[in-house]
Amino acid sequence: MTETKAFDIIIVGSGPAGLTAALYGQRLGMNCVVFGDVPGGNLYMVENLANFPGFPGGVPGTEWGVKTFQQAQMEGGLFTMSRLESLEKNGDGFAGTDVNGISYSASCAIVATGRVPIKLPGPHSDAKGVNFCSVCDGPLFRGKDATLAVVGSDNAAAQHALTLSLIAHKVVLIYRSRELMMDAVHQERIAARDNIDLMPETEVTGYVGLDLVEGLEIAVPSGGTETLPVDGVFLAIGWSPNTEMIKLPVETIDGGYLRTDEKLMTSIPGMFAAGDVRDTDLYQVLTGCADGARCVLNAAEFIKRSQG
Repeated sequence: MTETKAFDIIIVGSGPAGLTAALYGQRLGMNCVVFGDVPGGNLYMVENLANFPGFPGGVPGTEWGVKTFQQAQMEGGLFTMSRLESLEKNGDGFAGTDVNGISYSASCAIVATGRVPIKLPGPHSDAKGVNFCSVCDGPLFRGKDATLAVVGSDNAAAQHALTLSLIAHKVVLIYRSRELMMDAVHQERIAARDNIDLMPETEVTGYVGLDLVEGLEIAVPSGGTETLPVDGVFLAIGWSPNTEMIKLPVETIDGGYLRTDEKLMTSIPGMFAAGDVRDTDLYQVLTGCADGARCVLNAAEFIKRSQG
């Protein structure tokens, strides 16, 4: 029979919220186990984290994630570097099993799993050439005289387009709205790049190509459909909460985000949520860090009360 490893707090997620929770938890004397295979979580997609205090000029997202991971590691605890397959109730506490089949238990759980990018519906959505991270996958098109499409109109789409404009021959920014939804600074930067073309009031309806994207089927403002030849596409059409591993009847709000109270506890006693996975109106690294700290403080208090 496989032995179950016991901890005070299970932390699911190794992004800003999860790493901060681990850092604060260990300093409080809580024995924490952290699940997540990428230090910093989705920060690997961020070329330059420009609005985090203490870094004039910004810091690469990957660098911030690695350094925060190292700082949290110095405080102790177990960093599994693996994903949690399931999170369930276990008596008054919680139990989880990772992708290697190892079982864990804890008095409290903090879900800090963040969000995952939304894919376009329909066939071939996983074809080669469909991407979500311009920093990671953009360099694959360097030197190929490529035409790349970015789908979306917010700041994330702008960052994709700006990054890719340094690599590709041409970037086409496709969006359904009449106006761009990004802030004024990004709009000015987009306008200054002569190899970024805008396609407003246009909807992508499908991919051309089987295993490799060769183009996009688009619905144009005139009401017709066209095929737009591209060598790759980068999606920035939104996010959905990453909650697949939760095997519990937890309350959510519209979109599937975890509902939390003023203590950041979910509808399940002892289970807290931090960062982008919960019902927040600000998806930022700084607020994720704050959530992680608050969650672990409240979890420690919950454990203390439970033990009498």
